[in-house]
Amino acid sequence: MKKSWWIVLFVIMCPVAFACSEPMDGKTYTSDQKFCNKNYYLPDGIVADADDIVIDCNNAVLRGDFKGTGILIKNRKNVEVKNCNIVNYNIGLSLLNAEGADIHNHNLLRNYVGVRLESSTQNHFYEIRDVSIQREVRSIFSTGNHIKYTNKNIEGEFCRHNSCNERTEKKEIVFPTIVFQQETLADIRREAIRKWISMDLCSQQ
Repeated sequence: MKKSWWIVLFVIMCPVAFACSEPMDGKTYTSDQKFCNKNYYLPDGIVADADDIVIDCNNAVLRGDFKGTGILIKNRKNVEVKNCNIVNYNIGLSLLNAEGADIHNHNLLRNYVGVRLESSTQNHFYEIRDVSIQREVRSIFSTGNHIKYTNKNIEGEFCRHNSCNERTEKKEIVFPTIVFQQETLADIRREAIRKWISMDLCSQQ
């Protein structure tokens, strides 16, 4: 009898354990999502509109009509987006005033622009395959980001202000403020040593 209860409990819990959701066209998401592994026509894409959430496409295909944006992150921090196939949009992934996003394991196919960054910093892109129509990355006032594609190297002006083509874990990224503080401490230490040597020489005269 006890064994039968375990079987009943397993049957009840299975739908919860393996639950997935159907993405809705133009929908704004404010909590973690795991989409069902299907092909979806979403001409208006989706929006991630909360900090610290995870959007897992679960290898679903998000397909547009060469207009709009597949996935938009706007005015948010620490959003993770993974395992998406984003196809036939004007812009595959767009980040506007976003910080600390973790974007990985994507196929960006036949979008005019794969990734667009505007006023965004310290975002991390890796394990991405891009086949864009016009260009892989478009950047406006965005610095300190890291990007690596699996099928090509990123070149050009973007790489002067961002890290390109090197596999770096997100936790290893050194933000500009930390570098500035370290350099400042080093300058203070050097100045203190210089003054000490100067005082020591004066005392010997």
